[in-house]
Amino acid sequence: MESLDRSNAVIELGKRIVAGLKLGDDVTAQWMAHLVAEKISAAEQASEIARDTAIADCVDVILKLWAHRYTLPPYMRPLRELDPLLRTLNSLGVNEADELRFFTRRPNSDELGGATEEEKELFEFAIDIDHVARELIRYMLSAAAERSADLVQPWLDGAIKGNLDATVELRIARFALEGGLVKELEATKQQAMRERIVRLENFANAALLLAGEMRKMLPQDVEELEEPPD
Repeated sequence: MESLDRSNAVIELGKRIVAGLKLGDDVTAQWMAHLVAEKISAAEQASEIARDTAIADCVDVILKLWAHRYTLPPYMRPLRELDPLLRTLNSLGVNEADELRFFTRRPNSDELGGATEEEKELFEFAIDIDHVARELIRYMLSAAAERSADLVQPWLDGAIKGNLDATVELRIARFALEGGLVKELEATKQQAMRERIVRLENFANAALLLAGEMRKMLPQDVEELEEPPD
């Protein structure tokens, strides 16, 4: 028999699932909602003698439904609020055709042995730009996903209490929450924040410098850039 605390957590999560399943007119979803609701009611109203069996039966149904949550229609799937973030992260992912998009580590001195000092500085700066770009991307994703993170938190809390598998969702939610700016910094983190500020300022200055050099390459009679196509 599952521990009472875990069983209660799973049943509470089951109630949230039932509420989502009732959102649409899908016959199968409505049937599943009715089945789970029936099991929950039976578990909560069972006599002392039959309670353990009823709770175990209810938990088993909810666990099976949770394990197959990805097969539910998007509008009724638990944690569906994370979908936009997941799709955006997928579009930024590295694949075989884009394996050099991000540097995996800084090259060591031996690997840069054949480069001049000026080249080494440029290589180092390129790596710093890559780092800052990823930091900017993470912040933007975090800001965009802030509302979603709040909406999915009750689901994640329930999954943790019920000891349910939500590894992917937990990692995505943590990524979103940790990417934002910390409003109140501990003293030990203030120096790290100052370093981030310097990197961002260097990035901005470099971008402006490059834009200026590119502008010089345009014909003298071109005063304004044309509007980019939609």
